[in-house]
Amino acid sequence: MGDAGRGGAMSANETPVEAARGAVAPTGGRWLALGLLAVAIACGSSAGGHDDEHGHEDGHDEHGHEEHGHEDGHPERAPGRVELTPAAAARLGLRVEEAGAASRLGGVEVPAEVQLDPDRTAHVASLVEGQVVEVRASIGDRVEAGDVLVVLRSVALGETRAGLAEARAEVEVATATLARQEALADAGVGAARHLERARADLARARARLQALQSRARVYGRGGAGPTTVLRSPLAGEVLMRHATVGEVVAPERVLFTVADLSEVWVMGRVFARDLAAAELGAEATLTLGSDPDARWSGALDYVAPALEERTRTLPIRVVLPNPDRHLRPGQFGTLRLPGEAPAAPWPTVEADAVQELFGGPVVFVPAEEEHAFRAVPVRLGPRAGGSVAIREGLSVGDRYVAAGAFTLKSEALAERLGGGHHH
Repeated sequence: MGDAGRGGAMSANETPVEAARGAVAPTGGRWLALGLLAVAIACGSSAGGHDDEHGHEDGHDEHGHEEHGHEDGHPERAPGRVELTPAAAARLGLRVEEAGAASRLGGVEVPAEVQLDPDRTAHVASLVEGQVVEVRASIGDRVEAGDVLVVLRSVALGETRAGLAEARAEVEVATATLARQEALADAGVGAARHLERARADLARARARLQALQSRARVYGRGGAGPTTVLRSPLAGEVLMRHATVGEVVAPERVLFTVADLSEVWVMGRVFARDLAAAELGAEATLTLGSDPDARWSGALDYVAPALEERTRTLPIRVVLPNPDRHLRPGQFGTLRLPGEAPAAPWPTVEADAVQELFGGPVVFVPAEEEHAFRAVPVRLGPRAGGSVAIREGLSVGDRYVAAGAFTLKSEALAERLGGGHHH
């Protein structure tokens, strides 16, 4: 074909630029038209690419909005909320009950020990070294106040009593000398210095006598010469004896313990979780392992102001009458303290329902949605057996998770840590 035929149609394989080259000879002003066409094609291609990129970015924006919308559709759950599928709920074996009511919870039991009443106990000791001459009481004997328990012979006591006799004689001599000097002074023939010396001598003699008398009283009254006796200061029973005829005993060594067992102390230790039951004046009941069927009751007459640092327990005391001597110091038992009596009945839950979560005790209760549960913070009251009273957080009749609460706690912690939940 000629040039005219070639310029009349563009082949299928030709680009617009090639077609322009074939249709327009590269001469004269045609070069300008060809250049403008190439620039237009290039600009169109560039503009199209920019639109594509911009559209891609817009698409990202839309995707981002869609993701944000997904988050809005699934709001973050409140701490302690757990959602389960029916299958998961069945697999966990949850059991839901209604909170009971108690006007007085059954009380608490604390370890206890029977002890001597210190106000009815005496430790008898000698304040002077001596040898045991005679023992007049033994373990188990009943004694009255003033009864002789032991006779001692003491060299120091003998010396003190001998010195006491000398001191009395010195006082008598000094008294007579002073009287004579006073008579001479009254007659005007005595020297003043002799009178003053006589007065000083009498004062010294009296001071020595008083010192020896005090020492003799400390060493012990009764007996004569070097012997002395130790007496029981109260009526009671001899619980301990450390005196044997012939042995030499040191000062302040306890030789006898005498106690009145008609009343005894029962000391208990209350754990921190049961402090509410330790009320002054509350009735307490003692049971002993050696006689579990017997009961002794008395009022709580002492509650310590603070916990013991080592055991973290609160000491309490009950004073019990013991006329038949059935209660023996050193016996171990259990003190049962009554529970509190609130103005209105407390709700009660099973002990396993109470879990520690996020820093405090909680009880799981069913939420409005099926198979959903939420943790309710509670303030605990006293415990009794397998039940716990709830002071705040629940009401009588409220439904709560009695079995499976620990599993729900684990699920709640997993949710908090981003571990997911059952769907």
